[in-house]
Amino acid sequence: MPCTAIPAPAEGMPKYDRAAIMAHAWKIYRRDWANARPADDQARRKSFSRCLKSAWMTAKWKVAEALKTIQQRAADRVHELTTELMRVDGRPWLMRTSADRTDILNQIAIVKRSA
Repeated sequence: MPCTAIPAPAEGMPKYDRAAIMAHAWKIYRRDWANARPADDQARRKSFSRCLKSAWMTAKWKVAEALKTIQQRAADRVHELTTELMRVDGRPWLMRTSADRTDILNQIAIVKRSA
């Protein structure tokens, strides 16, 4: 099998700003370890690895969100509101839920009309 490099933009893959991703990873690392440091070098590398993975996941999520259509965004919002409605319905009996329930149902109706 030939080992030929395929340029990422040629295959429709998004380009990522790797410098920004690395800067974000360092920002997360510094925030997490502002007052305490890992015990040894191995723990530091493992911690930074997690921060770098988190920064990559954030970058990929931002690209995916930017590529969504209006209908997909509306469907995601309806799903979020439906989940919130289930949380309201799961409240104890003595808690009032009618106002919250009505508000969420109105929001769902507005999003469905606009999509």
